[in-house]
Amino acid sequence: MARTLSRRYAVRVIAPPCADPVDLDAAEQVAPGNEAARAIASADAVMFFDTPDRHRIELAVAHRTRIIAECRAPIEHMSYPSVLACPDPIGEHQRFLGPYRRLLEVSHHFICRSQVERAALIATLCTVGRIMPEDIAKSPTLDHLVTTVPIGFGQHGMEMADAAKQVHLADFLWTGGIWSFFEPLMFVEAMGILRDRGADATAAFLHAVPTEDTRPAIDEIRNAVERLDLGRRIHLHGKPLAQFERERYVKAAQAYVCIARPGAENETGMRLRLRDTWLHGVPTIIDPWGISSDIVARENLGIVLSDPGPEKLADALQQVKAGEGGRPGRRMERLYESSMAPFMGWLDASCGSDGRDLDPRSTNEQEGTT
Repeated sequence: MARTLSRRYAVRVIAPPCADPVDLDAAEQVAPGNEAARAIASADAVMFFDTPDRHRIELAVAHRTRIIAECRAPIEHMSYPSVLACPDPIGEHQRFLGPYRRLLEVSHHFICRSQVERAALIATLCTVGRIMPEDIAKSPTLDHLVTTVPIGFGQHGMEMADAAKQVHLADFLWTGGIWSFFEPLMFVEAMGILRDRGADATAAFLHAVPTEDTRPAIDEIRNAVERLDLGRRIHLHGKPLAQFERERYVKAAQAYVCIARPGAENETGMRLRLRDTWLHGVPTIIDPWGISSDIVARENLGIVLSDPGPEKLADALQQVKAGEGGRPGRRMERLYESSMAPFMGWLDASCGSDGRDLDPRSTNEQEGTT
C-alpha cells in the first residue's frame, strides 16, 4: 500500500533498519526515534496498522495530524502464549487493547480489508459513539469514515514478483506465521500420510523463526517431524526471508496450506497470505472457517476442506500433486492502483494544505491535496 501511495504522495515508512529491506518504490524508510517523530510532526496524514505504537499515536494527536487506522480488534492476541502465561492475562492484553481503543477515539478515517471487517468495525464505532446521526445522513454507507481496501498487490510489487526467478524449495508451503489459532501439525501429519501412500512430495514452513509466541508451536512441529521421520520431506526455514526469496519460493510451489482452528479470529479477519494466490495464481488449501475460506470457494482459488483432518488434507495435497484442478491465475481486480482509488480520493478531499483543523468526531472536511 505504501508503494502504491508513493507514486502519488510523499510517503515515509517508519521501520527499523534491517539487512534486507523491502523495496519501497518511491517511499522513504525512516528509523524509529527522533527521525520518526519529525516525520509524524510534518505529515498531512499518518497511517497505523495492526499493533501500533501508542507513543506515535499520541504524537500524531499532539500535532493535529490526520490519523488513518486499519483498526481490527486484538482478538488473536488473547491466545498468545506470552499473554496467557502472565499472572494477569487481562492486564497483559491491555497493551494491545489500549492502542486499539485509542485509535477508535482519534482516527479520522478507517481502512478495512473485507466486508466482514467493515461490518465489525462499524458496529464498534457505533458502540463507542464515533458514528452520529449526521454521519448516516451524510453517507448511509459511511464512505467518508470507512474505506474498504481488499488485500491485494500494487503495480510495483507485481513487477518485482514477475522479475523473481522461480526457485523450488518445496511442493507445498506454509507461507505465514505459526500462531496458536492455526493447525500446523495437521500439515505435518498429512505429509506423513502421503509418505505412507508412496507419494513423492515435499513441504516447507517459510516463517519458522521462533519468537516468544511462536516458539512452542515451532518446537511441536520439529518434534513431530522427527517423530514421524519426515526430515527429508519437511523443511522449517528458520531464518528471516528477504521479499525476493519469498516470491521465488511461492512462485515455484504447487500450492500453499493455511489450516486454522474454528474461532473468533478467523471469523472476523481476512488472512493476508491470500495475496499469494491473487498475485501468483498459486492454489490455496484452506479450512472452512470464516471469510477467507468463503472467498476461496467463491472465487475458485483452491480447495476448501469441508471437514479438516490429516487424511482430508493429504487427499487435497495428493490431488494438487496429480495436477488436478489447475492454478487459479493472477487476479488483476486485486490491483491496489484500482482498489485504493476511493481511499486516495478521501485523502485528496480531506487533507488541506496544513491538514490540522479536523476533529476526529467532526464530519466537516476541507478540499485540498496532500
